[in-house]
Amino acid sequence: MTRRLPPLDLLVGFEAAARQLSFSKAGDEIFLTQSAISRQVKKLEESLGLVLFERRHRALELTEQGRVLFEAVNESLNHLSETVASLRKEFTQRGVKVSTTTSFAALWLVPRLARFRAQCPEVALHIDADNRLVDLKQGVVDIAIRYTSPDMVSADSDVFLAKEEVFPVCSPALLQRSGRKLTCIDDLQHHTLLHLGDPQNAWPWLQWPYWFEQMGADLQLNDIGFRFSHLDQLVQAATMGHGIALGNSPLVDSLLAEGLLVAPLTERLVSPRSFYLCHGPRRDPEVQAFVNWLQLAMSRPE
Repeated sequence: MTRRLPPLDLLVGFEAAARQLSFSKAGDEIFLTQSAISRQVKKLEESLGLVLFERRHRALELTEQGRVLFEAVNESLNHLSETVASLRKEFTQRGVKVSTTTSFAALWLVPRLARFRAQCPEVALHIDADNRLVDLKQGVVDIAIRYTSPDMVSADSDVFLAKEEVFPVCSPALLQRSGRKLTCIDDLQHHTLLHLGDPQNAWPWLQWPYWFEQMGADLQLNDIGFRFSHLDQLVQAATMGHGIALGNSPLVDSLLAEGLLVAPLTERLVSPRSFYLCHGPRRDPEVQAFVNWLQLAMSRPE
């Protein structure tokens, strides 16, 4: 659609002059001389074929046509200014949008947010915790932390963060309260085991029967205990002393470092999954600051 409008710079000069009722004040406001504003208004009047101001001795008055035009231009410029300010605010405060699994967010990322804020106080994080996969090409999120197998990652854009190791964990208070020893795998049959629900058998390595099989242990376990649909719930139950859980590093590392959990056994299973960093199209300093922090935090022990 073709819009028959005069040059917009003429409208800006006119609006300032009409609001101030002064060419000199309008010039000061938009950094032009009085004569430049006067020429702009004259050119606008010639373009429209209208008289917009009544020029009196040391005074300006808008004509009726001038008032009508001023109201329209003033409203439009105010709306445009508000829109631009809103877009700038959204851009500067949008932060880094991170997609990850619910368990990684709850067990690893959220407990370390204070460390990230201390190192990068100017960067806001928006955490999208969901087990669904997000299409990074759409630009909805900037970074994805994915729990996947090596054959499912892109060698060009995905960055290895950490392998996953699976091993029994429990609250230190549980062992003290129960009075039952836990120094070898066979001792697990005398404890309450916590289970992760997995009806699709998507993560067999996080299940006790698979873990026992890989460890070469032949234990018959009953289902007495608790079963959880989410890993973070399972780990929380373990920290509260409800039983022994299969924890996975690096997600339980901070709980082990804080003494909320202990790993009584030395046996560990390296799972077929690992954690990877996947980039979206955005690669500005804010995103890079989070990437640098994440890689360093996941590479060093607690």
